[in-house]
Amino acid sequence: DAHYKACLYAGINISGTNGEVMPGQWEFQVGPSVGIEAGDH
Repeated sequence: DAHYKACLYAGINISGTNGEVMPGQWEFQVGPSVGIEAGDH
């Protein structure tokens, strides 16, 4: 939850999250980003 909020605060677009196999391990999908904006994250 803290990581997600930090990403939003930094202006990073989060399009989804997935819980991984190990407990406490999460995947955050970033996007959509267009053009040069994609390289900034």
